[in-house]
Amino acid sequence: MNGSVLIVGDSDFSARLCEKVRGLSVMTAWQVPDAQAATELLDSETPDIILLQAAQPSNWEFCQSLKQQRHHLWCYTILLDERNCPPEPISEEVLLRQVGLTTTALEVGADAYLWLPSATTVEGTASVDHLNRALQAHIRTAFRRNQAYRELSQANDLLSAIALVDPLTQLGNRRAFDWELPRQIQVTREQNHPLSLLIIDIDFFKQVNDDHGHLVGDQVLRMFADRLRHHMRFYETPFRYGGEEFVVLLQSTTAEDAEQLAERLRRLINDTPFVISKRLDLPLTISIGVATLAATDDEHGKELIRRADDNLLRAKRTGRNRVIMG
Repeated sequence: MNGSVLIVGDSDFSARLCEKVRGLSVMTAWQVPDAQAATELLDSETPDIILLQAAQPSNWEFCQSLKQQRHHLWCYTILLDERNCPPEPISEEVLLRQVGLTTTALEVGADAYLWLPSATTVEGTASVDHLNRALQAHIRTAFRRNQAYRELSQANDLLSAIALVDPLTQLGNRRAFDWELPRQIQVTREQNHPLSLLIIDIDFFKQVNDDHGHLVGDQVLRMFADRLRHHMRFYETPFRYGGEEFVVLLQSTTAEDAEQLAERLRRLINDTPFVISKRLDLPLTISIGVATLAATDDEHGKELIRRADDNLLRAKRTGRNRVIMG
């Protein structure tokens, strides 16, 4: 078995578990004496399985607290009770006690409660073997479940990444921008830094599609996205806003600096034609609207976007191939 195990209990409890669980000695295993030590360890480690000594009352509270934390919710947790087996025949009182303990263990978030007394309190090696097999079965189940959880998480991460990326340009898409802008506004206000926004439109892009076809148009969009990426600093984030429009979030950037950056970008596009093939160079220009976050702007950035979009419209109405700041 491959995986990691956290054992929470006294030294005798840990030693007995190492004897009972085949393969435990070759797994990554941490052994701590109590719930407090386990809590400290979980700040830096995430085991697959947590084995708790049920005789320690604090372990029941620890289990409940653990399962209330989303990032530890998937850890397979077993409360192991080594206290003596009841005499035969089992009385109703003893039976109710065991059912109650099992129910309580599940209610506090444990994935299982196992009665696992020491061999000296159980008559017959067959009973001991059955109890040990039950523990082994739970551990195998835990590893299978955790492997499935990891595979599902990886698949979800991949799907989330795909959902936030424009497939043509490989920039963040409109959904990614709508998610990122409010987050950047919050960070900006907490740190008292400026935040600026560019909205960029490729001038007369429809004519490119009409004259040369959509495949050439797509190539222009990809090449333009590459230029954005290569001429942005790490804290300047470009997105494809839709069609031939792009937006760039400029963290810690004043209005003046944002206008200068936009002007450099405008000149770059104006001065460097898009080389589609040996026979086709396309001289293109862009229009850019610039806006900077104001204290009165809403937390979702709608006013910021509106001002930048208004400035873009002004740039297009007054001749294109220009930057308008306002």
